[in-house]
Amino acid sequence: MDYTETVEQANNRLMDLILGDAILSKVTFGALGCTALFLIIIVLVKKSKHRWESRHFELMCAFVLAWSLFSLINVFSQSGVSAFFQALPIVFIIPLPSFIYFHIRQQVSYKDQSAAAALWFAVPVFLYLLIFRDLVAPNFLDVVPAIGETVLYETIFYLYAAIALIRSYLLCFNVFYQMPRRARRSTRYLLVGVSSIAALFILDAIWNKHLYEIAPQSVVIDVLLPLGAPLAFFLLLLPLYNALNVMPASDVIVTSREFIMGGLDTTILILNRKRQLLDWNRADWGASLLMPKPRFMEPFSVYRKRVLGTGGCRISPFNDNIIIAERDGVETYYLMRMHEARNKKMLFGFVLEVFDITPIYTVLRQFEEVAHYDMLTKMYNRNAYLAYVEKVIEVENMPLIIFVGDVNKLKTVNDTISHRAGDMLITTVANIITEALPKGAFAARIGGDEFVVLMPRGTVEVAGQFVQDVIGLCEGTNHELFGTPSISWGYAIMRSVKQSYNEVFDEADKIMYEYKKARHKFRSSGLLPNQEENKDNQAQTKPEATA
Repeated sequence: MDYTETVEQANNRLMDLILGDAILSKVTFGALGCTALFLIIIVLVKKSKHRWESRHFELMCAFVLAWSLFSLINVFSQSGVSAFFQALPIVFIIPLPSFIYFHIRQQVSYKDQSAAAALWFAVPVFLYLLIFRDLVAPNFLDVVPAIGETVLYETIFYLYAAIALIRSYLLCFNVFYQMPRRARRSTRYLLVGVSSIAALFILDAIWNKHLYEIAPQSVVIDVLLPLGAPLAFFLLLLPLYNALNVMPASDVIVTSREFIMGGLDTTILILNRKRQLLDWNRADWGASLLMPKPRFMEPFSVYRKRVLGTGGCRISPFNDNIIIAERDGVETYYLMRMHEARNKKMLFGFVLEVFDITPIYTVLRQFEEVAHYDMLTKMYNRNAYLAYVEKVIEVENMPLIIFVGDVNKLKTVNDTISHRAGDMLITTVANIITEALPKGAFAARIGGDEFVVLMPRGTVEVAGQFVQDVIGLCEGTNHELFGTPSISWGYAIMRSVKQSYNEVFDEADKIMYEYKKARHKFRSSGLLPNQEENKDNQAQTKPEATA
Protein backbone atom coordinates (compact mmCIF):
# COMPACT_ATOMS: atom_id res chain seq x y z
CA MET A 1 0.00 0.00 0.00
CA ASP A 2 1.48 3.32 -1.04
CA TYR A 3 1.59 6.51 1.02
CA THR A 4 -1.35 8.23 -0.77
CA GLU A 5 -3.72 5.33 -0.15
CA THR A 6 -2.70 5.14 3.52
CA VAL A 7 -3.46 8.82 4.12
CA GLU A 8 -6.77 8.55 2.20
CA GLN A 9 -7.95 5.62 4.31
CA ALA A 10 -7.00 7.43 7.51
CA ASN A 11 -8.96 10.51 6.42
CA ASN A 12 -12.01 8.39 5.61
CA ARG A 13 -11.96 6.76 9.04
CA LEU A 14 -11.55 10.16 10.68
CA MET A 15 -14.53 11.60 8.79
CA ASP A 16 -16.71 8.75 9.96
CA LEU A 17 -15.76 9.57 13.54
CA ILE A 18 -16.59 13.30 13.39
CA LEU A 19 -20.38 13.10 12.87
CA GLY A 20 -19.87 12.17 9.26
CA ASP A 21 -20.23 15.85 8.35
CA ALA A 22 -17.22 17.61 6.76
CA ILE A 23 -18.93 21.02 6.84
CA LEU A 24 -19.40 20.88 10.60
CA SER A 25 -15.74 19.94 11.05
CA LYS A 26 -14.58 22.86 8.95
CA VAL A 27 -16.85 25.31 10.79
CA THR A 28 -15.71 24.00 14.17
CA PHE A 29 -12.02 24.29 13.45
CA GLY A 30 -12.49 27.57 11.59
CA ALA A 31 -14.20 29.05 14.65
CA LEU A 32 -11.41 27.69 16.80
CA GLY A 33 -8.81 29.38 14.62
CA CYS A 34 -10.65 32.73 14.48
CA THR A 35 -11.13 32.73 18.24
CA ALA A 36 -7.44 32.02 18.79
CA LEU A 37 -6.45 34.77 16.34
CA PHE A 38 -8.80 37.25 18.06
CA LEU A 39 -7.35 36.36 21.47
CA ILE A 40 -3.81 36.74 20.12
CA ILE A 41 -4.51 40.23 18.82
CA ILE A 42 -6.14 41.35 22.08
CA VAL A 43 -3.37 39.89 24.21
CA LEU A 44 -0.58 41.36 22.12
CA VAL A 45 -2.15 44.81 22.02
CA LYS A 46 -3.02 45.01 25.71
CA LYS A 47 -0.25 43.02 27.36
CA SER A 48 2.72 43.61 25.10
CA LYS A 49 2.31 47.39 25.05
CA HIS A 50 5.27 49.13 26.63
CA ARG A 51 7.06 45.78 26.76
CA TRP A 52 10.22 44.80 24.96
CA GLU A 53 9.33 44.67 21.25
CA SER A 54 8.81 41.15 19.90
CA ARG A 55 7.59 41.22 16.33
CA HIS A 56 9.02 37.75 15.82
CA PHE A 57 6.58 36.41 18.41
CA GLU A 58 3.63 37.99 16.61
CA LEU A 59 4.76 36.61 13.24
CA MET A 60 5.35 33.19 14.76
CA CYS A 61 1.85 33.05 16.23
CA ALA A 62 0.28 34.18 12.97
CA PHE A 63 2.24 31.64 10.89
CA VAL A 64 1.48 28.76 13.27
CA LEU A 65 -2.23 29.66 13.24
CA ALA A 66 -2.28 29.78 9.45
CA TRP A 67 -0.38 26.51 9.26
CA SER A 68 -2.88 24.85 11.61
CA LEU A 69 -5.96 26.09 9.73
CA PHE A 70 -4.73 25.17 6.26
CA SER A 71 -3.55 21.77 7.48
CA LEU A 72 -7.00 21.07 8.90
CA ILE A 73 -8.70 22.25 5.71
CA ASN A 74 -6.55 19.83 3.69
CA VAL A 75 -7.35 16.98 6.08
CA PHE A 76 -11.12 17.49 6.29
CA SER A 77 -11.71 18.38 2.66
CA GLN A 78 -13.64 15.46 1.10
CA SER A 79 -13.61 16.80 -2.42
CA GLY A 80 -9.88 17.49 -2.37
CA VAL A 81 -8.01 20.75 -2.63
CA SER A 82 -5.82 22.34 -5.26
CA ALA A 83 -2.05 22.08 -5.34
CA PHE A 84 -1.89 25.66 -4.13
CA PHE A 85 -3.84 24.89 -0.94
CA GLN A 86 -1.81 21.74 -0.40
CA ALA A 87 1.39 23.85 -0.46
CA LEU A 88 0.14 26.52 1.96
CA PRO A 89 0.85 24.56 5.17
CA ILE A 90 4.43 24.07 3.98
CA VAL A 91 4.74 27.78 3.18
CA PHE A 92 3.71 28.79 6.70
CA ILE A 93 5.84 26.25 8.57
CA ILE A 94 9.13 26.87 6.73
CA PRO A 95 10.16 30.17 8.47
CA LEU A 96 9.11 29.07 11.99
CA PRO A 97 12.63 27.96 13.07
CA SER A 98 14.00 31.40 12.24
CA PHE A 99 11.14 33.14 14.07
CA ILE A 100 11.63 31.12 17.24
CA TYR A 101 15.40 31.66 17.17
CA PHE A 102 15.13 35.43 16.71
CA HIS A 103 12.39 35.67 19.34
CA ILE A 104 14.52 33.82 21.90
CA ARG A 105 17.54 35.88 20.92
CA GLN A 106 15.57 39.08 21.42
CA GLN A 107 14.35 37.93 24.84
CA VAL A 108 17.76 37.00 26.28
CA SER A 109 20.30 39.16 24.42
CA TYR A 110 20.65 42.87 23.79
CA LYS A 111 22.92 42.41 20.75
CA ASP A 112 21.68 43.34 17.29
CA GLN A 113 21.08 40.39 14.96
CA SER A 114 20.37 42.27 11.74
CA ALA A 115 23.65 41.15 10.17
CA ALA A 116 22.87 37.44 10.73
CA ALA A 117 19.24 37.64 9.55
CA ALA A 118 20.12 36.98 5.90
CA LEU A 119 21.94 33.77 6.79
CA TRP A 120 19.10 32.41 8.92
CA PHE A 121 16.51 33.05 6.19
CA ALA A 122 18.62 31.58 3.38
CA VAL A 123 17.02 28.12 3.67
CA PRO A 124 13.40 29.43 3.76
CA VAL A 125 14.03 31.63 0.72
CA PHE A 126 15.52 28.69 -1.16
CA LEU A 127 12.56 26.46 -0.37
CA TYR A 128 10.09 29.23 -1.26
CA LEU A 129 11.71 29.56 -4.66
CA LEU A 130 11.33 25.82 -5.23
CA ILE A 131 7.64 25.90 -4.23
CA PHE A 132 6.99 28.89 -6.48
CA ARG A 133 8.83 27.16 -9.32
CA ASP A 134 6.78 23.95 -8.91
CA LEU A 135 3.44 25.83 -8.83
CA VAL A 136 3.99 28.49 -11.47
CA ALA A 137 6.83 27.48 -13.76
CA PRO A 138 7.58 23.76 -13.44
CA ASN A 139 9.76 23.82 -16.57
CA PHE A 140 12.05 26.46 -15.13
CA LEU A 141 15.33 24.93 -13.94
CA ASP A 142 13.96 21.46 -14.60
CA VAL A 143 17.40 20.06 -13.76
CA VAL A 144 16.61 20.71 -10.09
CA PRO A 145 14.15 18.05 -8.80
CA ALA A 146 10.69 19.11 -7.66
CA ILE A 147 9.89 19.13 -3.96
CA GLY A 148 7.70 16.04 -4.17
CA GLU A 149 10.31 14.01 -6.09
CA THR A 150 13.06 13.86 -3.47
CA VAL A 151 13.54 13.80 0.31
CA LEU A 152 16.64 16.00 0.04
CA TYR A 153 14.67 19.19 0.64
CA GLU A 154 12.96 17.67 3.67
CA THR A 155 16.36 16.73 5.07
CA ILE A 156 17.65 20.28 4.50
CA PHE A 157 14.62 21.79 6.25
CA TYR A 158 14.71 19.54 9.29
CA LEU A 159 18.45 19.99 9.63
CA TYR A 160 17.98 23.75 9.49
CA ALA A 161 15.13 23.51 12.05
CA ALA A 162 17.28 21.36 14.35
CA ILE A 163 20.12 23.89 14.25
CA ALA A 164 17.75 26.78 15.04
CA LEU A 165 16.14 24.90 17.94
CA ILE A 166 19.46 23.77 19.40
CA ARG A 167 20.76 27.31 19.15
CA SER A 168 17.61 28.56 20.92
CA TYR A 169 18.09 26.00 23.71
CA LEU A 170 21.71 27.09 24.17
CA LEU A 171 20.71 30.76 24.38
CA CYS A 172 18.13 29.98 27.05
CA PHE A 173 20.43 27.79 29.12
CA ASN A 174 23.25 30.32 28.80
CA VAL A 175 21.09 33.01 30.41
CA PHE A 176 19.27 30.60 32.76
CA TYR A 177 22.37 29.60 34.72
CA GLN A 178 23.72 33.15 34.87
CA MET A 179 20.57 34.70 36.28
CA PRO A 180 19.57 34.80 39.96
CA ARG A 181 17.24 31.96 40.92
CA ARG A 182 14.34 34.33 41.55
CA ALA A 183 14.56 35.60 37.94
CA ARG A 184 14.63 32.22 36.17
CA ARG A 185 10.89 31.70 35.84
CA SER A 186 10.55 33.50 32.51
CA THR A 187 13.48 31.57 31.05
CA ARG A 188 11.78 28.31 32.08
CA TYR A 189 8.77 29.36 30.04
CA LEU A 190 11.03 30.08 27.07
CA LEU A 191 12.50 26.59 27.32
CA VAL A 192 8.99 25.11 27.37
CA GLY A 193 8.10 27.21 24.33
CA VAL A 194 11.13 25.96 22.39
CA SER A 195 10.22 22.40 23.37
CA SER A 196 6.68 23.02 22.11
CA ILE A 197 7.79 24.05 18.67
CA ALA A 198 10.16 21.07 18.61
CA ALA A 199 7.13 18.88 19.33
CA LEU A 200 5.25 20.70 16.57
CA PHE A 201 7.90 19.76 14.01
CA ILE A 202 7.91 16.18 15.23
CA LEU A 203 4.14 16.00 14.79
CA ASP A 204 4.51 17.50 11.35
CA ALA A 205 7.05 14.87 10.41
CA ILE A 206 4.80 12.07 11.70
CA TRP A 207 1.67 13.50 10.14
CA ASN A 208 2.78 14.62 6.69
CA LYS A 209 5.97 12.69 5.96
CA HIS A 210 6.83 9.08 5.39
CA LEU A 211 6.96 8.36 9.10
CA TYR A 212 3.16 8.05 8.87
CA GLU A 213 3.60 4.77 7.03
CA ILE A 214 5.15 3.08 10.06
CA ALA A 215 2.59 4.50 12.56
CA PRO A 216 -0.04 2.04 13.92
CA GLN A 217 -3.21 1.98 11.87
CA SER A 218 -5.69 2.74 14.65
CA VAL A 219 -8.57 5.08 15.39
CA VAL A 220 -6.60 6.86 18.14
CA ILE A 221 -3.72 7.75 15.79
CA ASP A 222 -6.15 8.84 13.08
CA VAL A 223 -7.86 11.27 15.46
CA LEU A 224 -4.82 12.62 17.35
CA LEU A 225 -2.59 13.37 14.35
CA PRO A 226 -4.89 15.93 12.67
CA LEU A 227 -5.75 17.51 16.03
CA GLY A 228 -2.05 17.79 16.87
CA ALA A 229 -1.66 21.01 14.90
CA PRO A 230 -3.99 23.25 16.99
CA LEU A 231 -2.79 21.49 20.16
CA ALA A 232 0.84 22.27 19.32
CA PHE A 233 -0.22 25.81 18.49
CA PHE A 234 -1.56 26.49 21.98
CA LEU A 235 1.38 24.70 23.61
CA LEU A 236 3.65 27.04 21.66
CA LEU A 237 1.70 30.22 22.34
CA LEU A 238 1.07 29.97 26.08
CA PRO A 239 4.62 29.41 27.40
CA LEU A 240 6.12 32.16 25.26
CA TYR A 241 3.33 34.54 26.22
CA ASN A 242 3.80 33.68 29.89
CA ALA A 243 7.51 34.42 29.55
CA LEU A 244 6.66 37.89 28.22
CA ASN A 245 4.04 38.43 30.90
CA VAL A 246 6.09 37.21 33.90
CA MET A 247 9.26 39.07 33.03
CA PRO A 248 9.81 41.28 29.98
CA ALA A 249 12.95 40.85 27.95
CA SER A 250 14.47 44.05 29.30
CA ASP A 251 14.41 42.58 32.82
CA VAL A 252 15.85 39.26 31.64
CA ILE A 253 18.69 40.95 29.81
CA VAL A 254 19.63 43.36 32.57
CA THR A 255 20.08 40.45 35.02
CA SER A 256 22.20 38.35 32.66
CA ARG A 257 25.97 38.12 32.72
CA GLU A 258 26.16 39.02 29.00
CA PHE A 259 24.58 42.42 29.60
CA ILE A 260 26.59 43.13 32.74
CA MET A 261 29.91 42.14 31.16
CA GLY A 262 29.19 43.84 27.85
CA GLY A 263 27.74 46.99 29.39
CA LEU A 264 30.76 47.85 31.53
CA ASP A 265 33.08 50.65 30.48
CA THR A 266 35.79 48.89 32.47
CA THR A 267 37.48 46.07 30.60
CA ILE A 268 37.20 42.74 32.42
CA LEU A 269 39.28 39.62 31.78
CA ILE A 270 38.50 36.30 33.50
CA LEU A 271 41.43 33.97 34.25
CA ASN A 272 41.53 30.47 35.67
CA ARG A 273 43.79 29.29 38.48
CA LYS A 274 46.64 28.86 36.00
CA ARG A 275 46.17 32.49 34.92
CA GLN A 276 44.89 31.49 31.49
CA LEU A 277 42.35 33.77 29.80
CA LEU A 278 38.84 32.32 29.74
CA ASP A 279 36.57 35.26 28.95
CA TRP A 280 36.49 39.01 28.40
CA ASN A 281 33.80 41.63 27.90
CA ARG A 282 34.97 44.07 25.24
CA ALA A 283 34.38 43.79 21.51
CA ASP A 284 36.32 46.90 20.44
CA TRP A 285 39.86 45.61 21.02
CA GLY A 286 42.27 47.54 18.86
CA ALA A 287 39.74 50.30 18.17
CA SER A 288 38.88 52.35 21.24
CA LEU A 289 40.89 49.96 23.43
CA LEU A 290 44.44 50.22 22.13
CA MET A 291 45.48 46.66 22.97
CA PRO A 292 45.31 43.41 20.96
CA LYS A 293 42.35 41.10 21.54
CA PRO A 294 42.96 38.22 24.00
CA ARG A 295 42.91 34.59 22.91
CA PHE A 296 41.03 31.82 24.67
CA MET A 297 43.21 29.83 27.13
CA GLU A 298 46.16 32.13 26.45
CA PRO A 299 48.43 32.50 29.52
CA PHE A 300 48.27 36.04 30.84
CA SER A 301 52.07 36.33 30.80
CA VAL A 302 52.04 35.51 27.07
CA TYR A 303 49.24 38.00 26.45
CA ARG A 304 51.15 40.70 28.34
CA LYS A 305 54.23 40.10 26.19
CA ARG A 306 52.05 40.23 23.08
CA VAL A 307 50.62 43.57 24.23
CA LEU A 308 54.10 45.00 24.75
CA GLY A 309 55.29 43.51 21.46
CA THR A 310 52.81 45.45 19.36
CA GLY A 311 55.16 48.43 19.23
CA GLY A 312 52.59 50.93 20.42
CA CYS A 313 52.45 49.71 24.03
CA ARG A 314 55.04 49.81 26.80
CA ILE A 315 55.19 49.53 30.57
CA SER A 316 55.25 52.72 32.59
CA PRO A 317 58.72 53.26 34.09
CA PHE A 318 57.06 54.10 37.41
CA ASN A 319 54.54 51.25 37.76
CA ASP A 320 54.56 47.73 36.25
CA ASN A 321 50.75 47.63 36.32
CA ILE A 322 50.37 50.65 34.03
CA ILE A 323 50.47 50.12 30.25
CA ILE A 324 51.17 53.14 28.04
CA ALA A 325 49.56 52.78 24.60
CA GLU A 326 50.46 55.30 21.93
CA ARG A 327 48.66 56.00 18.66
CA ASP A 328 49.24 58.96 16.34
CA GLY A 329 51.41 60.61 18.98
CA VAL A 330 48.69 60.47 21.65
CA GLU A 331 49.32 58.39 24.77
CA THR A 332 46.63 56.44 26.63
CA TYR A 333 47.28 54.96 30.07
CA TYR A 334 45.73 51.68 31.26
CA LEU A 335 45.89 50.40 34.83
CA MET A 336 45.66 46.62 35.31
CA ARG A 337 44.41 45.31 38.65
CA MET A 338 44.04 41.60 39.37
CA HIS A 339 41.75 40.18 42.07
CA GLU A 340 41.34 36.65 43.33
CA ALA A 341 38.00 34.90 42.75
CA ARG A 342 37.66 32.52 45.68
CA ASN A 343 35.68 31.39 48.67
CA LYS A 344 37.05 30.42 52.08
CA LYS A 345 38.27 27.03 50.91
CA MET A 346 39.31 27.32 47.29
CA LEU A 347 40.80 29.67 44.70
CA PHE A 348 38.78 29.47 41.49
CA GLY A 349 40.62 31.99 39.35
CA PHE A 350 41.28 35.68 38.88
CA VAL A 351 39.45 38.76 37.63
CA LEU A 352 41.61 41.32 35.85
CA GLU A 353 40.29 44.86 35.50
CA VAL A 354 41.74 47.27 32.94
CA PHE A 355 40.99 50.94 33.61
CA ASP A 356 41.59 53.87 31.27
CA ILE A 357 43.25 56.29 33.69
CA THR A 358 44.52 58.78 31.11
CA PRO A 359 42.88 61.92 32.64
CA ILE A 360 44.06 61.09 36.17
CA TYR A 361 47.45 59.70 35.26
CA THR A 362 48.31 62.71 33.12
CA VAL A 363 48.23 64.79 36.32
CA LEU A 364 49.83 62.14 38.53
CA ARG A 365 52.65 61.67 36.05
CA GLN A 366 53.94 65.15 36.85
CA PHE A 367 54.43 64.09 40.46
CA GLU A 368 55.98 60.79 39.39
CA GLU A 369 58.43 62.62 37.16
CA VAL A 370 59.45 64.79 40.10
CA ALA A 371 59.97 61.64 42.18
CA HIS A 372 61.78 59.61 39.49
CA TYR A 373 63.57 62.13 37.27
CA ASP A 374 66.55 64.31 38.01
CA MET A 375 65.45 67.88 37.42
CA LEU A 376 68.91 69.05 36.37
CA THR A 377 69.80 66.42 33.76
CA LYS A 378 66.28 65.02 32.96
CA MET A 379 67.75 61.53 33.50
CA TYR A 380 66.36 58.95 35.93
CA ASN A 381 67.27 59.66 39.54
CA ARG A 382 68.20 57.38 42.44
CA ASN A 383 64.55 56.46 43.20
CA ALA A 384 63.99 55.25 39.65
CA TYR A 385 67.36 53.47 39.69
CA LEU A 386 66.51 51.49 42.85
CA ALA A 387 63.08 50.54 41.44
CA TYR A 388 64.66 49.42 38.16
CA VAL A 389 67.26 47.25 39.91
CA GLU A 390 64.49 45.34 41.71
CA LYS A 391 62.87 44.53 38.37
CA VAL A 392 65.98 43.80 36.31
CA ILE A 393 67.53 41.14 38.55
CA GLU A 394 65.83 38.24 36.77
CA VAL A 395 67.21 35.14 35.09
CA GLU A 396 66.18 36.31 31.61
CA ASN A 397 68.20 39.55 32.05
CA MET A 398 71.49 37.84 32.87
CA PRO A 399 74.28 38.69 32.30
CA LEU A 400 73.77 42.21 33.65
CA ILE A 401 76.58 44.68 32.97
CA ILE A 402 76.89 47.39 35.65
CA PHE A 403 78.67 50.63 34.70
CA VAL A 404 79.71 53.17 37.33
CA GLY A 405 80.81 56.59 36.15
CA ASP A 406 82.10 59.73 37.83
CA VAL A 407 82.62 63.15 36.26
CA ASN A 408 86.23 64.30 36.39
CA LYS A 409 87.28 67.70 37.81
CA LEU A 410 83.77 68.68 38.98
CA LYS A 411 85.08 69.99 42.33
CA THR A 412 87.73 72.06 40.55
CA VAL A 413 85.12 73.62 38.26
CA ASN A 414 82.84 74.38 41.22
CA ASP A 415 85.68 75.94 43.24
CA THR A 416 87.50 77.87 40.50
CA ILE A 417 84.66 78.90 38.18
CA SER A 418 81.20 78.55 39.76
CA HIS A 419 78.61 76.00 40.79
CA ARG A 420 76.60 77.09 37.79
CA ALA A 421 79.47 75.97 35.57
CA GLY A 422 79.59 72.69 37.54
CA ASP A 423 75.89 72.14 36.84
CA MET A 424 76.51 72.77 33.16
CA LEU A 425 79.36 70.23 33.22
CA ILE A 426 77.06 67.59 34.78
CA THR A 427 74.31 68.36 32.25
CA THR A 428 76.75 68.09 29.33
CA VAL A 429 78.05 64.72 30.50
CA ALA A 430 74.47 63.46 31.06
CA ASN A 431 73.52 64.40 27.50
CA ILE A 432 76.57 62.58 26.17
CA ILE A 433 75.72 59.41 28.14
CA THR A 434 72.12 59.53 26.92
CA GLU A 435 73.24 59.91 23.30
CA ALA A 436 75.71 56.99 23.52
CA LEU A 437 73.35 54.70 25.47
CA PRO A 438 72.74 51.34 23.71
CA LYS A 439 69.18 50.19 23.01
CA GLY A 440 67.59 48.54 26.04
CA ALA A 441 70.10 50.01 28.51
CA PHE A 442 69.19 52.07 31.58
CA ALA A 443 71.05 55.18 32.79
CA ALA A 444 70.54 57.25 35.93
CA ARG A 445 72.23 60.01 37.88
CA ILE A 446 72.44 58.59 41.41
CA GLY A 447 74.49 61.29 43.11
CA GLY A 448 76.15 64.65 42.55
CA ASP A 449 78.52 63.58 39.78
CA GLU A 450 77.85 59.82 39.83
CA PHE A 451 76.13 57.96 37.01
CA VAL A 452 75.08 54.32 36.69
CA VAL A 453 74.38 52.47 33.43
CA LEU A 454 72.80 49.00 33.48
CA MET A 455 72.79 46.75 30.41
CA PRO A 456 70.50 43.67 30.65
CA ARG A 457 71.73 40.75 28.50
CA GLY A 458 74.82 42.83 27.79
CA THR A 459 78.06 41.77 26.13
CA VAL A 460 81.65 42.90 26.52
CA GLU A 461 81.62 44.17 22.94
CA VAL A 462 78.59 46.40 23.56
CA ALA A 463 80.12 47.67 26.80
CA GLY A 464 83.42 48.54 25.11
CA GLN A 465 81.64 50.29 22.26
CA PHE A 466 79.61 52.35 24.76
CA VAL A 467 82.77 53.58 26.52
CA GLN A 468 84.40 54.46 23.20
CA ASP A 469 81.31 56.37 22.08
CA VAL A 470 81.27 58.38 25.33
CA ILE A 471 84.99 59.19 24.98
CA GLY A 472 84.51 60.26 21.37
CA LEU A 473 81.58 62.53 22.19
CA CYS A 474 83.47 64.09 25.11
CA GLU A 475 86.54 64.79 22.96
CA GLY A 476 84.28 66.41 20.36
CA THR A 477 82.89 68.86 22.97
CA ASN A 478 84.70 72.08 23.92
CA HIS A 479 82.72 74.26 26.33
CA GLU A 480 83.62 77.91 26.78
CA LEU A 481 83.62 77.63 30.60
CA PHE A 482 85.04 74.21 31.49
CA GLY A 483 86.54 73.06 28.18
CA THR A 484 86.41 69.36 27.30
CA PRO A 485 84.42 67.19 29.74
CA SER A 486 85.50 63.70 30.77
CA ILE A 487 84.14 60.86 32.90
CA SER A 488 85.84 57.91 34.54
CA TRP A 489 84.23 54.51 34.01
CA GLY A 490 84.36 51.12 35.64
CA TYR A 491 82.19 48.12 34.97
CA ALA A 492 81.55 44.58 36.21
CA ILE A 493 79.32 41.72 35.06
CA MET A 494 76.59 40.10 37.16
CA ARG A 495 76.20 36.63 35.62
CA SER A 496 73.66 35.03 37.96
CA VAL A 497 70.78 36.11 40.18
CA LYS A 498 72.51 34.20 42.98
CA GLN A 499 75.21 36.85 43.08
CA SER A 500 74.90 39.89 45.34
CA TYR A 501 74.17 43.01 43.32
CA ASN A 502 76.10 45.16 45.78
CA GLU A 503 79.20 42.98 45.50
CA VAL A 504 79.17 43.26 41.71
CA PHE A 505 78.52 47.00 42.00
CA ASP A 506 81.47 47.33 44.44
CA GLU A 507 83.70 45.62 41.91
CA ALA A 508 82.80 48.14 39.20
CA ASP A 509 83.04 50.95 41.75
CA LYS A 510 86.59 49.95 42.80
CA ILE A 511 87.81 49.84 39.21
CA MET A 512 86.48 53.32 38.55
CA TYR A 513 87.63 54.87 41.84
CA GLU A 514 91.01 53.21 41.95
CA TYR A 515 92.87 56.51 41.48
CA LYS A 516 90.13 58.82 42.86
CA LYS A 517 89.44 57.48 46.36
CA ALA A 518 90.05 60.02 49.05
CA ARG A 519 88.95 57.87 52.00
CA HIS A 520 89.56 54.22 52.86
CA LYS A 521 85.94 53.30 53.39
CA PHE A 522 84.37 55.38 50.62
CA ARG A 523 81.17 53.94 49.22
CA SER A 524 79.21 54.99 46.18
CA SER A 525 75.56 55.95 46.57
CA GLY A 526 74.66 53.24 44.06
CA LEU A 527 74.61 50.44 46.65
CA LEU A 528 71.21 48.93 47.47
CA PRO A 529 70.15 50.08 50.97
CA ASN A 530 69.00 46.70 52.27
CA GLN A 531 72.14 44.88 51.13
CA GLU A 532 74.34 47.72 52.36
CA GLU A 533 72.85 47.48 55.86
CA ASN A 534 73.36 43.73 55.89
CA LYS A 535 76.95 44.20 54.81
CA ASP A 536 77.55 46.73 57.61
CA ASN A 537 75.97 44.40 60.16
CA GLN A 538 78.14 41.52 59.04
CA ALA A 539 81.26 43.70 59.29
CA GLN A 540 80.36 44.73 62.84
CA THR A 541 79.93 41.11 63.98
CA LYS A 542 83.29 39.98 62.52
CA PRO A 543 86.33 40.07 64.87
CA GLU A 544 88.90 42.72 64.01
CA ALA A 545 91.87 41.42 62.05
CA THR A 546 95.23 41.71 63.80
CA ALA A 547 98.10 43.47 62.10
